[in-house]
Amino acid sequence: MILRLAHFCTLLLPGTCLLLPSSQSGAQLGGEVLVVRHGGRYTGRFTSPNSAVPCVLIKTAEPVVLDGCTLHGAGDLIVAEPGARLTVRNCRGYGLTPSADNISRGRFLSATEARSLRVEHNYFEHTIGILVYRWGGDGSVAQTLTVRYNRVRNIDGRYRNGEADATASFLGLNQVRGVAGIDISYNEVVNEPNQCATGDVVNFYNSSGTARSPIRFFHNYIQGAYPYPATAPHYTGTGLTTDGDGVSALTTTAYVEAAYNQIVSTCNAAMNIAAGHHNRFHHNRMVTSGLLPDGQVLKATYAATSIFNAYRQPKTVFFGNRVDHNVIGYAKPGYQVPAANRHDLSSGNCTGCTDNEHLPNPITLATEQQEWQRWQHKLQRRGIRLPSAQARHPPFRPLAQR
Repeated sequence: MILRLAHFCTLLLPGTCLLLPSSQSGAQLGGEVLVVRHGGRYTGRFTSPNSAVPCVLIKTAEPVVLDGCTLHGAGDLIVAEPGARLTVRNCRGYGLTPSADNISRGRFLSATEARSLRVEHNYFEHTIGILVYRWGGDGSVAQTLTVRYNRVRNIDGRYRNGEADATASFLGLNQVRGVAGIDISYNEVVNEPNQCATGDVVNFYNSSGTARSPIRFFHNYIQGAYPYPATAPHYTGTGLTTDGDGVSALTTTAYVEAAYNQIVSTCNAAMNIAAGHHNRFHHNRMVTSGLLPDGQVLKATYAATSIFNAYRQPKTVFFGNRVDHNVIGYAKPGYQVPAANRHDLSSGNCTGCTDNEHLPNPITLATEQQEWQRWQHKLQRRGIRLPSAQARHPPFRPLAQR
């Protein structure tokens, strides 16, 4: 196959780089996909306009680094088969319109039974995020999951024929159990109303750290969790939820610590503990005005946070959860918790929510904008630079601030 200069694979360490033509024409973006069968460090541009064909497929348990790749795909951009030891860094990923009806865009990364994953300094937009299904490592800090310093725009579960996937997330862990050293930090996720379709922006489903090393979800910025269209009356997503139907203390979600995050403009809820034990949310900021940038009212808001036993498990499965020392301002017409038209703590579902600070009324679009500015100042103070999309998509801001 003759490789066009704009669509290449460069192998930087010994290994095998196999380029295959996509099953559909990629006239504008190129049609090559990459299958990695041996360890090494790879860079290049890869495209798949076929929802059933990933841009990059990892088929080896040897260490692989994807560095500086540009990916355009209608389906999953990167798929890692069981046993993968994968690093994805400095890559840009762009979701394309699905190639068939009744399916959503693909994930930036989908990994099953990986042994180690490191996802850092990437930019991706219009995908349905990262899914980690089960874990193939030994549970030690040497074989763990790290997701840091990524910038994300518009988690997009919309179908090309108008429906939407309610499970789309920036990050979903499903049955990743008893893994030490999980670090999810300094990620910026901005979803624009009517340009996205998300469920929980982050969902931990029957997944756990350990008592000595809980899952650390620290210093992340999440803005926007909306139904599609954004003014629809019903929505079950959140900014972050501990979830799962595990029927024992070992199989449910457990040992999750979420702290120093900012969760802004979310319908239904900002942060919920809906399953598990020894999960703690503390020193976060949860701010929602209940308005779209043009002033329209969001109809699917409810309460900022809660601790509720969604799966009605016994006390041996659902226990030891806390929501404390957070700063909260969540507007909801008709409620008064703790002030008029506010629902900061879910009524009847917040035993274990203690020592939280409530912002004064009113909670406005300007209040949300202040959270964005606070986030920018945090990054600047700490010398953190997140990847850009080559300035193609500015962050969502309230209309008056543009």
